[in-house]
Amino acid sequence: MPAHNAEIVEVFNRYATLLEIEGANPFRVRAYRRAARTIQDLPHSVASMIAEGADLSELPGIGRDLAGKIQEIADTGRLHELDSLEQEAPAALVELTALPGLGPKRVKLLHDELGIDSLEALKSAIVAERICGLPGFGEKVEQKLLKAIERRQAAEKRTKLVAAEEVADSLLSYLKQVDGVQQAIVAGSYRRRKETVGDLDILVTCEKGAKVMDRFVGHEDVDEIVSKGRTRSTVLLRSGL
Repeated sequence: MPAHNAEIVEVFNRYATLLEIEGANPFRVRAYRRAARTIQDLPHSVASMIAEGADLSELPGIGRDLAGKIQEIADTGRLHELDSLEQEAPAALVELTALPGLGPKRVKLLHDELGIDSLEALKSAIVAERICGLPGFGEKVEQKLLKAIERRQAAEKRTKLVAAEEVADSLLSYLKQVDGVQQAIVAGSYRRRKETVGDLDILVTCEKGAKVMDRFVGHEDVDEIVSKGRTRSTVLLRSGL
């Protein structure tokens, strides 16, 4: 099944984040971020453009190399270079960047200085007061991170796929009612049809100015807003998901 635009955006952003954590050339990182934004802003699906014979390298900021990678993701849903990088660098490092106050540079610092490569490792380091000596990690930051980790771990109790489907269908229908929304899908373990899921990763592409985040955090089943930003938000539902 051809990948949706939102999935291509997710792969490029994930790759860019891992590259940044690995200390790659900033220009290379920005190229993938820019490519993700280009795909996100497209009025048509990449799959339909490929089917019509469009030259993807003519898109803004997309050269031959990136066009080939877009084609690969659209065809297979994966990027070989990302798969290879995830074998070298712990994939969980990307998940750490979802915690409040932890961007790629701070995650890299934690990994380089303390070998932290997972939520549990970070939690242990905070409890042992190992990160407080690092630049930018004061007591307030520590407590904020610890609370976020505990909340995440509590929410990661596995949910049966059939139960998650009911929640996902409701959320997708709800988000698609927003003016300007072009696509809304669920990715991650849900899309891979695992028997259970730890959380729901919802990807939306929309026109600029669409009130997606406001509507998302305003859903009636939202019990707590963990974080809310311009392009990414996290909520905890009443069910614990």
